[in-house]
Amino acid sequence: MANHVFSKFIRPENAPGGPITDRDLDIIDAVLRYRFISAAQLVRLAHGNEDVTHRRLRRLWERGLVNRWAFPGIRRHSEFYYYLDNREPLTLLAERRSWEFDDQMLEEIKGHREKDYAAAALRGQHMQLGFLQHSLVISRMHFMVEMACRKSAGKAVLETWAQGGQLAGRKAAVPRVRSDRQGGQTFWRETNETERLPVEPDALFTLRFPNRRQDQQLAHFFYEADRGTMNSTDMMKKFRAYYHFIKKQQAHRQAFGIHPVRAVLTETTNEVRAKKLMTLVNHPLVCGPDKRVGLFWFTISTLFTGDDETGARPQPQLPLPKVSLYISRPEIILDSIWALPDRTRHALGDTENSAPPAIRQ
Repeated sequence: MANHVFSKFIRPENAPGGPITDRDLDIIDAVLRYRFISAAQLVRLAHGNEDVTHRRLRRLWERGLVNRWAFPGIRRHSEFYYYLDNREPLTLLAERRSWEFDDQMLEEIKGHREKDYAAAALRGQHMQLGFLQHSLVISRMHFMVEMACRKSAGKAVLETWAQGGQLAGRKAAVPRVRSDRQGGQTFWRETNETERLPVEPDALFTLRFPNRRQDQQLAHFFYEADRGTMNSTDMMKKFRAYYHFIKKQQAHRQAFGIHPVRAVLTETTNEVRAKKLMTLVNHPLVCGPDKRVGLFWFTISTLFTGDDETGARPQPQLPLPKVSLYISRPEIILDSIWALPDRTRHALGDTENSAPPAIRQ
């Protein structure tokens, strides 16, 4: 038999056999929960030896139980990202771990297969790549929250995480806005008419803090992954929808079965963009400048994506391998890195009556 030459992008015609191990099931479970996930994240979620996990990932891909893509680069491609695009791994989880799957999950996997993200990445299809990059920001947040809770020694627990189709279809009735021009200036005002604006967060998660009183243990968060591609008008509509949905109508109780909403978290690209978004939520058409806008919290992606260059070198003459901060220190997500429009800072575990420090200007 001819020796099999492994290709990074083309599956072998004759996939290797062998049993599906518990580690394989851990990997499939994580890919299913995260939708799209990097190899580096999977290594840490699955525990155990890193080289073994990479070998198991390759075998699962060769057998068609997971699919993967890499973003093309000039000199080299990115690391691999994994997703599911057929029902076989779900069947394995159902048989071996009593997983139950709903129609929404099956519909998502069908969509992955039809859109063929692996081929789209190779071809550099702009629209598909934008969706994947946005999805990976959500996945990064999920990873940091889950790993931070694991490392908290029981002080914080990730109670639930929801995203995608689970959160689609909700809308808020909001006063329609019209513009008037006076003396060369444009003024915006609300009318007596209403319009229905979507309230579809990128994720909704709940943290439990077991050391608190029973009735204060749960904290519910909406999460928005902003890559800076949406214009100010559309972002204002998004914030207005959240404000009316949560603060004025309290529609989150019936729509999502949670109360109260601790915050709407927005992760954006950089400080300049964050300050623009803070200005938007203080706009009279959203919350107004005279109110303490405690609903909207902001942070920036560069806090997580920079390289962690701390730690001892294995040998003085060898450089440390570059590892992103969100991989090496995911617990920073629980720190006071969330800024409010009044420049105070919060941590996800802060209680309502805490007094967070102000951000230095």
